[in-house]
Amino acid sequence: MIQSIERAMMIIDVLAKQPKKFFSVQDIYNETDLPSSTIYRLLYTLETFDLVERNEEKKEFRLGYTWLQLGMKMYHHTNIREKAHPLLEELANKVRETTYLNIPKQFSSIIIDRVDSPKNVRIIDMIGEKIPYPVGAANKVLLTFSNREVQATFFENMNVLEKSELMEQLLLIKDKGYAISYGEKTKGTVSVAAPVFDLDGKPIAAISVECFEYETDVEKLESIAKEVTKTAYLLSQELGHM
Repeated sequence: MIQSIERAMMIIDVLAKQPKKFFSVQDIYNETDLPSSTIYRLLYTLETFDLVERNEEKKEFRLGYTWLQLGMKMYHHTNIREKAHPLLEELANKVRETTYLNIPKQFSSIIIDRVDSPKNVRIIDMIGEKIPYPVGAANKVLLTFSNREVQATFFENMNVLEKSELMEQLLLIKDKGYAISYGEKTKGTVSVAAPVFDLDGKPIAAISVECFEYETDVEKLESIAKEVTKTAYLLSQELGHM
């Protein structure tokens, strides 16, 4: 098995020299000295996983688009905070409240970035803080747009009434595209959040705004929700979501 992986990587290295070019088996043999039968076998296995693409007419091969997808996922995951920060700054200045970026982590979310409100009196939750589902607007949107398997696993430990109430909330959030929570994490505060999607349409983060309830009315909440949703959409676009 290890030898097969090593040989497959030798083939990939050859194809990666010119990713858009199709290579014949003879081309690959000239570069690797691997037996032609081995090259064919490995190429067809790699093709099964879209790791290589075949030109049927000439029986030639080049790198498949799976490599691009994997690379984009790694790039986006690594750079999501870097991409999000200027958007969080812009959002904080527009709504004049503290903004956050949370990522999901096993039925919790972790705050990985924050831009403080320009006002003198502000709410601050610490970067690195882990918040359990379904507490807060950010967690609710992440749970809402998770796949059914994730939701089913989370619901397993809830009683019938709790499950029914939460499902009703999630349906409303899905319909609106954002969540609002009142004092769920910090008493006297209101949080508004919207989901950020990756290349495959999976929720990989949530952008949220937190403000004091006594300073907030329905009109202000609607305005914040509009800006939060717009910011989350822009970040999703930067991460390849269409």
